[in-house]
Amino acid sequence: MRVVWSGFCLALLLLPGACSKSVDSSKMPPMQIQGVNVDIPQLSAEFSTAAPELQSRVNKGVTEVRYQRYLEGMKELDEALNTPGLSDKQKQMLTKVLGQLKEVVAKAPAR
Repeated sequence: MRVVWSGFCLALLLLPGACSKSVDSSKMPPMQIQGVNVDIPQLSAEFSTAAPELQSRVNKGVTEVRYQRYLEGMKELDEALNTPGLSDKQKQMLTKVLGQLKEVVAKAPAR
């Protein structure tokens, strides 16, 4: 009987954590890179429902940025920007992030 009560109490303790809402990535703060706020979470949220090939390109660009390969990431994001069929909001977000990455490149130490 003691095992049953212990299991029941443990389930009650874990229940509030399981019911919490997930964080909306469009409301997440921007990433700090070289002292520059870069809206990577908002970019990812904006392209979460895009076509798979477009999502792949944006994800690859974001990955390059996370590995501090800023120019390669900018190249991928620029190619995504030149893809036909983007919404105005997607174009604005890509343009905004590319501008922020230009600031990052200007502040980044030379390799």
